[in-house]
Amino acid sequence: MPTQTLTPSQFVADGAGFDLTAALATPTQTTLAFANTGREILFVAAGAISETVTVDVGALVDGQSVTNFTTVNLTNAHTVAFGPFHSVLDQNGTNTVQIVLSTTTAITVALLQTVGVY
Repeated sequence: MPTQTLTPSQFVADGAGFDLTAALATPTQTTLAFANTGREILFVAAGAISETVTVDVGALVDGQSVTNFTTVNLTNAHTVAFGPFHSVLDQNGTNTVQIVLSTTTAITVALLQTVGVY
């Protein structure tokens, strides 16, 4: 199955603001993947009903695959945030998180990365 690799945009520290609406884009594939540093948050905006998001659990326990979390049913005109993601969700042997959408129609996504403040 083809996968779209996402590159995160960084949040802006100290009140400069971040335009989430402008960052949202229509995905080209139903399977999304991105490097996981523990600071990524995926925003998914639904433009219709009956759209779902599934976070794939990539870790193996004693060589056996683990059941994915329950699929999230999206509500029309709502934006849902997923993450940050624990490393146990990474695909086996990588630092890549994989998310599966039910469609690429009437749905937009934005991958953001939190920034540290000191």
